[in-house]
Amino acid sequence: MKSLLTRVLLAAALALLLGGCASFDASVEGGQSLKGVQRFFVVSNLNDNRALDHQIAKALRARGLTAEVGPLTMMPDDTQAVVTFQDHWAWDFGEHLVFLRISVRKPSQEQAYASATFSARVPLREPATVTLNRLVGALLAK
Repeated sequence: MKSLLTRVLLAAALALLLGGCASFDASVEGGQSLKGVQRFFVVSNLNDNRALDHQIAKALRARGLTAEVGPLTMMPDDTQAVVTFQDHWAWDFGEHLVFLRISVRKPSQEQAYASATFSARVPLREPATVTLNRLVGALLAK
């Protein structure tokens, strides 16, 4: 009986510890919206070994938008929005995404006017593409 009680208390403590360890926040800064923006350019990150730039472009294309990928010097003249990203990964018997911020700005400005951020204190077991698609969806919904 004591062993069963110990297991139940351990499970409850673990559930409380892990509950709320991941947060998903999408915000639009400056009250600006991405509605009407059709042509995106995703800036390649030289430290990106997981092709997140191509995955972001794929998520945008899946929503019927035009998205190209490359270094900033290759940005087409008709680009309406520049997309950049920052990511952090943790190793827990495999690589897991623990932080991803996708920022969108006008080509002529440095300050982002829309951004979406995912952060997790404990790595989630979902594929990074699922998290990435949620972020892109949140950005475009604002």
